[in-house]
Amino acid sequence: MIEMQYVWIRNYESPRTIAAHQHTCYEFIYYLKGDGTGICGENKYQYEPGTFVLVQPNETHGETHRSMTSMISVGFRSTETFTPAQSHCLKDVNSEIFGLIQAVRHEFKQKHAYYQQYIENLIGNILIRILRRTSNITAQKQDNIDYAISYIKEYYMSAIDMSELARSTGYCDDHFRIVFKKKTGLSPKEFILETRLNAAKKLLADPAVNLTDISTQCGYEYYSQFSLFFKKKTGMSPSEFRDTVLTNQNK
Repeated sequence: MIEMQYVWIRNYESPRTIAAHQHTCYEFIYYLKGDGTGICGENKYQYEPGTFVLVQPNETHGETHRSMTSMISVGFRSTETFTPAQSHCLKDVNSEIFGLIQAVRHEFKQKHAYYQQYIENLIGNILIRILRRTSNITAQKQDNIDYAISYIKEYYMSAIDMSELARSTGYCDDHFRIVFKKKTGLSPKEFILETRLNAAKKLLADPAVNLTDISTQCGYEYYSQFSLFFKKKTGMSPSEFRDTVLTNQNK
């Protein structure tokens, strides 16, 4: 979670030195005009228009301007830690950050409804772009199985097109089944049935929910289908399971 602290547009008309200082929050500095040198932690850097620095909380930083300098500084706090692999001044390649920082500037000036939340989303976008550029970490397809698991947990009561689910996570059908089972210990179909079973058990523990409704909520159009599935998995009919659970609860 990102929480904006300030947006500061600074214009220095003549060369000057900004003494080394610290902030308790992150500070993102984007240089619009001018040139000079700076220090960020132990790193010294040269800045020019279209360069930027991400200063860590409590990190010492300062600048010496050689010419008239204009910059935008954005202070923010975050529940996550953002530490780029390269902490020195970076060049805004293709001006991808410039558009975002200009949007921050505009929102802060105009203060439209929900402007703070909008700016915080823009800051998050900026940070992701910096981390992608400076990190050697690449996305792993294995992680996409987590999305498939989350989808199944939300839609287990519906008919799920496994081929479509496989494609949405970047796999062919066969490879999807292999990777899914490696991750969960179950095939996708088995995982759906297990999820339905667990949901049914939870619902059966509530005597206020009738059996037909439980059948529907677990993805079965007919109670007879649900009952057959449940008994095959547990050795008990849904009503027998409910009686057993309620009896144990009352002991």
